[in-house]
Amino acid sequence: MSEVKLLRLSTGEDIIAKVGENDQGVSLNKPFVIIPQQKGPGQPIQLMMSLYNAFGKSDTVTVAKDKIVFITDPKDDIKKNYETNTSNIITKPSGLITETKLPG
Repeated sequence: MSEVKLLRLSTGEDIIAKVGENDQGVSLNKPFVIIPQQKGPGQPIQLMMSLYNAFGKSDTVTVAKDKIVFITDPKDDIKKNYETNTSNIITKPSGLITETKLPG
């Protein structure tokens, strides 16, 4: 079973994905690139996740081992956010659910 890992590529990109190995290199299932953003000086840095292979047919890409600088475990909150974005399970929002428009 693939584990969720954080990778830094030689291009400088930080990728989070379910990682495995194959004959061609390291396979990344549902990879997302992590993009740090800051709204202004002194503002906190927020992380945005964008599909790494947004235009490919497959959810899996293979990266050559020599293109990977390191592989590590992601922080818990980043991993949870990734799992929420890639899960097929829809969770209900927390709090009270109300109906704002009733059918006529």
